[in-house]
Amino acid sequence: LEDIHWGDDSSLDMVMHLGEFVPQLPLLVVSAARPALFERRPFWGEGQAFHKQLELHPLSKRESRQLVAEILQLAEEIPSELRELVVSGAEGNPFYLEELVKMLIEDGVVIPGEETWEIDLTRLEQVDIPSTLAGVLQARLDSLPGYERAVLQQASVVGRLFWDRIVSYIQSGDGDGDDPQRIPLALTSLRNRELVYRHEESAFIGAVEYLFKHDVLREVTYESVIKRLRKTYHGLVAEWLIANSGDRIGEYSGLIGEHAHLAGREELAGEYFKRAGDAALASFANTEAEEYYRQALNSTASAPSRADILLGLGKALRQLVRYDQASQVFREAIELYKDLGNSDQVGHVYANWTPIYLLIDEIKAWTICQEGLDLLADSEDCPGYSRLLAESGKFAMWRKLYEEA
Repeated sequence: LEDIHWGDDSSLDMVMHLGEFVPQLPLLVVSAARPALFERRPFWGEGQAFHKQLELHPLSKRESRQLVAEILQLAEEIPSELRELVVSGAEGNPFYLEELVKMLIEDGVVIPGEETWEIDLTRLEQVDIPSTLAGVLQARLDSLPGYERAVLQQASVVGRLFWDRIVSYIQSGDGDGDDPQRIPLALTSLRNRELVYRHEESAFIGAVEYLFKHDVLREVTYESVIKRLRKTYHGLVAEWLIANSGDRIGEYSGLIGEHAHLAGREELAGEYFKRAGDAALASFANTEAEEYYRQALNSTASAPSRADILLGLGKALRQLVRYDQASQVFREAIELYKDLGNSDQVGHVYANWTPIYLLIDEIKAWTICQEGLDLLADSEDCPGYSRLLAESGKFAMWRKLYEEA
């Protein structure tokens, strides 16, 4: 599992539960993470017999020299100037070291052959060696042919994982999609340069799935996209995902919402953040549901939509046992539905609110039921009202008020 510091809480919980509940399985899970994981989950794996944490330190200079020798093993001789330049610049970061060697290959300092590699030190003097990993990656990006660089930039807007058909859709929307063969050729070249990888299977039928080699590469590429174009591209990505997600729209709703938000299309973002919240709530991924609903609220202005989002958020908070916050949110939803004249949904909110107090404060639960019934007494019969009647009957039974039940 790569980069689990970006994993959602429910997925991280699942990894730990696998070890706790099925220790007899012959299962090895190797998870790579940056230190940011321990800012979110400071006690990750602590006290678990099945868990072993391995901290990866920067390579020593000796180890860095060994890695250079391994990468350049086909060279008859590695000049000390080149080796020390690479080692000192990498400062123990193997990814930087590897990318720097690739940059030197692209700049003609290292010349690969079929059996042996040559090294041209005269060209080394003409190369400006970047001092950071981002600088090395930017240099590699700058050395790409214009069209390949554009394809990589458009792919970076999609995310670390992307599909060739989305890139094609971006280009058609940008007025640069005349030749359908250009994108596969460009992606093949980018694969040969080991900037992206191709997956054997794809989440979308008819689309080839690719992955940036490293998220840092994707970040550097994304930052090179003109800001004016980013919004356009994000909007096109959202459109393509909506058109192609089919029955899996719930799975991709959060991603669609994020792209719509970055495109400045807030109402669309709010709609899909709510869908993502609904899907997460149905899967009992309550923490993620709360996050999506709050994002939806930030993007949504219309009162009917906000009321529906508040109802979903209240349910998520109730599931998270944050009852005071859930009660406050349910109250906000009731006020909005009252203003809209939607008695049906008012009844549904009360019916979702009262179970909070079933075991902790039966008098308060009964009071909330009565408040809702009184409020809806003069309304037309509706499903929400009947549901609240059923909840009230249950609480009456709980309090042994059999006649009222």
